[in-house]
Amino acid sequence: MMGNLSLCRPIIRAAFCAFLALLPLGAAWNLIAAQYFPARALKIGPTLGGVTYDTSVIFSWPEIRDGKFQKAVVSRVTDAMPVRPLLIRINNEIRFHLFGELTAPNVVRGANGHLIEQTYLDDYCSRTEGMGAKLAAVAIPKLKDIQNFYQKHGAVFVYVVTPSKAAHLPEYFVDRVPCPSTPAARKQLVPDYVGALKREGIHVVDTASLIHSLKGTYPFDLFPQGGVHWNDVGGARAVSAVVEEVNRLAGHEIIPPFRFTYTMSTPAKGADRELVDLLNVFFPPLGYQTPKVSFQPSVPCAESPARQLDVAVVGSSFGHLPSRIMVEANCLERLQFYYYATLGRFGGTPYRELQRNLSENDLRAWRNAEVMILEENESFMASAKVGYVDQLRAVVKRP
Repeated sequence: MMGNLSLCRPIIRAAFCAFLALLPLGAAWNLIAAQYFPARALKIGPTLGGVTYDTSVIFSWPEIRDGKFQKAVVSRVTDAMPVRPLLIRINNEIRFHLFGELTAPNVVRGANGHLIEQTYLDDYCSRTEGMGAKLAAVAIPKLKDIQNFYQKHGAVFVYVVTPSKAAHLPEYFVDRVPCPSTPAARKQLVPDYVGALKREGIHVVDTASLIHSLKGTYPFDLFPQGGVHWNDVGGARAVSAVVEEVNRLAGHEIIPPFRFTYTMSTPAKGADRELVDLLNVFFPPLGYQTPKVSFQPSVPCAESPARQLDVAVVGSSFGHLPSRIMVEANCLERLQFYYYATLGRFGGTPYRELQRNLSENDLRAWRNAEVMILEENESFMASAKVGYVDQLRAVVKRP
């Protein structure tokens, strides 16, 4: 059998040589297609999970001297190779299933197969006692400026704190990485932070504490095994709390509430498998169940005035699920979600990306919002790493 497949046979040798000759031609085609015909790029194997950004190729002496030009060219050529997805998945499959290694950068595996991003663990394990009050002191002046603007213009402003998986399920992860923070410091950060904001009159919806208080209420965790964001039930409970607060501040019901039911589903889809997809293996671990929610709006959306309400949500990746739910289940057809302010604008029915890489001019629409929802995750509250709170403050303070 092996003799029949020997490279000494002319036909096999010719086919192998033709394959090798086609590799650079395929890469050359993909380099051209990336610029003009991205849908026609040649790829062998399933598309790789994860978002990557092309390195800019700048031909200049400083770039050549620093080696950046050479690295950028190598990166572009490597990415253009048609067999790259196939080879990466073969490598990852061997390392994952034979040796238990994760090749996805910044992904940590905890107990019961749960995955998490390293950055959320780093935050959770670096909390110190008194940190909540210190972060609040930084955030309060900014949030007051934003809230005062919307109140002055007859609009509603709420600040939403969302939960992290590390804080919700620490028992799955804290023994897997160095975690010098004390249990008290980890537990008190959000209550101390939210309490300080409320004492200063900031309209806060603490969905982090809400979700953590629901632990054990359902026959499943509110964070999926293969994802870092809350599942549909967690998102639904959070949105209900946000809508209740918005209606209270408005003095009457401007957003119709909803009821929901759920059924268990497998395999996981969408955000419930986002970290599993980053593993880029042929046989991903997707045997776990996740809840899928069905919504029953309190009024038919076709009859609801909320369809005309201008709602803006500015926030992190945790803002996607609540925004989609509010569009679909709370009848907020005009809601716009600004992902990290400028990375993307999402909305519409069906919920989708509407614009990418927004300019400062695009953000002026924030000033006209009838409801402004500002979301920050508990892992990055009042953090300079995020920056979109400062951007919102700058927009509303412009004359």
